[in-house]
Amino acid sequence: MSEVFEEEVELETKTSKLNVFKWSMYDLANTIYSMIIVSLIINRYVLVIGQVEHGMEYGEASFIFGIVAAAMQVITAIGMPIMGALSDTTGRRKPFVLVLTGVILLFSSLLGLFHNISIVLILYVIANIAYQWSLAFYDAMLPFIANPKDVGKVGGFGVAFGYLGTIISLLVMFPLIMYYGDVISKDPNDIVANLSYGYTGEWWVFVIPMALFAVFGIPLIFVKERQKKKKMSEQKDILKKTFRQLGRTFKEIRKHRQMFIFVIAYFFIADVANVIVAYMTPLVTDALQIEGAGISKDLFAIIFIIIATVAAVAFTYFIGRFAEKYGAKNAFFLVGGLWALALLLGILGIFVWAPITIGFNFPFIMMILMGCSAGVALGGTWTAQRVMVMELAPKEKFGEYFGFSKLSGKVSSALGPIIFGAILLALDPIISFKAYGVAMAVVGGIMAIGLVIMAFVRPEKSARNY
Repeated sequence: MSEVFEEEVELETKTSKLNVFKWSMYDLANTIYSMIIVSLIINRYVLVIGQVEHGMEYGEASFIFGIVAAAMQVITAIGMPIMGALSDTTGRRKPFVLVLTGVILLFSSLLGLFHNISIVLILYVIANIAYQWSLAFYDAMLPFIANPKDVGKVGGFGVAFGYLGTIISLLVMFPLIMYYGDVISKDPNDIVANLSYGYTGEWWVFVIPMALFAVFGIPLIFVKERQKKKKMSEQKDILKKTFRQLGRTFKEIRKHRQMFIFVIAYFFIADVANVIVAYMTPLVTDALQIEGAGISKDLFAIIFIIIATVAAVAFTYFIGRFAEKYGAKNAFFLVGGLWALALLLGILGIFVWAPITIGFNFPFIMMILMGCSAGVALGGTWTAQRVMVMELAPKEKFGEYFGFSKLSGKVSSALGPIIFGAILLALDPIISFKAYGVAMAVVGGIMAIGLVIMAFVRPEKSARNY
């Protein structure tokens, strides 16, 4: 056996509730970044900057955001297997998570200082690449902090616990939106003068969620993970060993039929999750146009996300238990059904019911159901992915296989924003907000392809090595 694998890789044999709690707190912490910066702010912040500062059309600004997001995901995807191989080679994961977290905190905090689209997009790309890479190391910690038989429920618990971060951070954002007003990224009459930065016009609004991220992420420092003990002399060859191991795994993964099929299937399935995360707020404010009862669109967008989050917190844990009992493949089919329901209701909302008035009426109730279904599906997607890799990967390559599965997801999410942005660019001038409905239908079709391919994965035939 090669020098990379000379040392026996030891998994955790017992599950410490305190250790799992500390690990899960980082799920809570990084969700603050993903929901506030990625889902709530950045898309519409760029839309306003593009239209107000650079004279772009709505569709043009959205397309530029999509192109940059796609390029960002390609860079992320290329780095994912490298991050995974690095974690396996060094036998350490936590230090990398902590360093990358520092990058996220710094560059995200700087976003509010600039209203130049190039600078804002560069800062966001750096922060988000660091965020995505940190997840490769964070996910790879799972088998080294929990007994393999508990991985399903621990992974589900981490995702569900992470959603509490959404509730905490959005409750903090509530008074800021009420005081400084909504972000207005699309005017019904296409009057640029009516657009507004709202609460994103204050630079410190970007600092507050990053401060929360830092505080809630502190427990990760004290997580205990099983790791290889290496001498300093061995550390000199880490990069060489990492790329050597990565090259072998590229060759081996093609021979590992079940993992190869899963990576292809996940390429299509992950697209819907990443697109919904990126376009969640404009879908509510610009497409569904939900308002009324004296509540502004932005405030309702937060209420909508909180409702979806509560559903995710309540049910994502059970997705993990379901995956543990019936297998990750069946969990993906369950999640696919939830995504299909959410997309169908969203498309009906845009084409049939919009604009939707808040109140006890059928369209509004269906939108709440859509939010709940999407929330559980989003958490379930990440949970099922974690369990599937655990079912398929040999224990000495958990990091790499997590990296390859994430590479698949990130290459996929590079495709999603381009498709979404291109549809908005082409159709927004013609059918306005209904262009979102067409884009959602296309995303649903891509997901269906992934589920068909997923049917051919046979985890029970894989060479698991617990």
